[in-house]
Amino acid sequence: MTGLLLLGLVLLTIVVPRFTAIPYDRVGAVASYVGLLVLAVLVGRWGRPVPEALARRLALPLGALCTAAAGFVGYASYYVTTWDSKLIQNIVSQPRDAITPSQVAYLSRYPNNDVLLALARQARRLGDALGLGYGTAFLAIQVVCFAIALFGVHLLTARLAGHAAALVAMLLFTALIGLSPWMAVPYTDIPSMWAPVWAVYCFVRSHRSDRWTSAVAWAAGGGAVLALGFALKVTPVAVLVAGALWFVALAVLRGSRASWGRSGLQLAGIVAGVVAAALVSGPVVTRLADPPRTTPGVAASSWHYVAAGLRTQVGPNHNLVFGGYDRPVNSSTSGRPTDVQTRISQRFIRDELKRRGVAGVVLFEVNKLDFNWGDGMFWVYGEGTDLSRRPVHRAAPYELVQSWNSPDGRLFDARVAITQGLWWFVLTLVGVGWLRGRVTAESLLVLASLVGVAAFTLLFQGRSRYLITYLPLVAVAATWWWRDAWSRWGAPGRGAGRLRSPERALRP
Repeated sequence: MTGLLLLGLVLLTIVVPRFTAIPYDRVGAVASYVGLLVLAVLVGRWGRPVPEALARRLALPLGALCTAAAGFVGYASYYVTTWDSKLIQNIVSQPRDAITPSQVAYLSRYPNNDVLLALARQARRLGDALGLGYGTAFLAIQVVCFAIALFGVHLLTARLAGHAAALVAMLLFTALIGLSPWMAVPYTDIPSMWAPVWAVYCFVRSHRSDRWTSAVAWAAGGGAVLALGFALKVTPVAVLVAGALWFVALAVLRGSRASWGRSGLQLAGIVAGVVAAALVSGPVVTRLADPPRTTPGVAASSWHYVAAGLRTQVGPNHNLVFGGYDRPVNSSTSGRPTDVQTRISQRFIRDELKRRGVAGVVLFEVNKLDFNWGDGMFWVYGEGTDLSRRPVHRAAPYELVQSWNSPDGRLFDARVAITQGLWWFVLTLVGVGWLRGRVTAESLLVLASLVGVAAFTLLFQGRSRYLITYLPLVAVAATWWWRDAWSRWGAPGRGAGRLRSPERALRP
């Protein structure tokens, strides 16, 4: 059922696209998608997987190549942003006594930006020490985070499907985000990518551990990773919920007292990891961020994001945005006490629900799902007035990258269409995997995490860039079933095998 729903979502985004920041050429995107499907069928029918021993040896050089490509693309694509990312840069680029009241108000409203502020200050110090610009220094942090996420993609995919599939997952991940202009944007999206995939990897290791001590240790590690990721971006909370429910489901379906005891210890480990990481990282972040004195009690209410997530806005290309940043909600709540913000936001929610009705809300959420998951560029250049910005580095070596990564590049429209087709292709691989793959407990955890972030983006304010944090898991989900597929389809005369139900997959 999940596979059919995902394939239906792909069809919906093709037939009824909800264009985001950058509209794409539909003919070119569909042609790219069909071409990739044909190539996949040909490879699946007549190709052979890379031998595991060779794939294992290729992992390190491929990872180094992907990381170097991401760094080069990020440097060549760098431009000066126009939104929150630029505001943080301004704060760390001026003396403390020069911080303006509007900057203090921003940090008071969004105290979760302390981690970003800490990263920005380290980037500024690194740049000053090495004679680098702020963008280049922050890019170094982004590249390290990309490499950590890429390593997590390899480890998790190799554990689920072998090293050959892991190579493909690394390439898909790099194509989707490593070559994207997002590598050049100094914000939280790239630095937070490593958290969900590493947390899932820790939970998988916990599940497969024979000794309860190592099982608890791996679960605690996953909790710690998610605490650090949550400090950067809220969306990793979906993996926390998915992981907890997954361990409970394992205990329920196995049914034994020992299974309940083991799952209970694993859940306790997750909680311990979250608490320990939060307690240890909090003072460190505060020291590194060195934030100014802010106004207490005016942080944005969670209900503010729910209210914005129920409304439509107008995007940078005068396109309709479903559940994005909402100026009326923001202006009505900004600077007010959090409890007052909650009441105002709830009034917005009641008004929207009354105006739309049940059928209208359902239609809105379908459009929002289409809008968020139908954008293969992940809202690039969509914040502020970034669409009008141009790359800073104009030397000859970077012009090729800029020709397809900058809005004024002659190949940019073709790049957007090809990337859109690639995104549909990756989602199709994920859907086919759930239809034809051999479901395991570990693959169900990956699925639950992706369902979790989909639910998050439906409930709260968001754009497709909120999916960037989960692209490592998307790459894993697109390839986890390949080893089984090769054995069933790649070798003539082999049996088709059976698809195990989720309940059977969770059983020992």
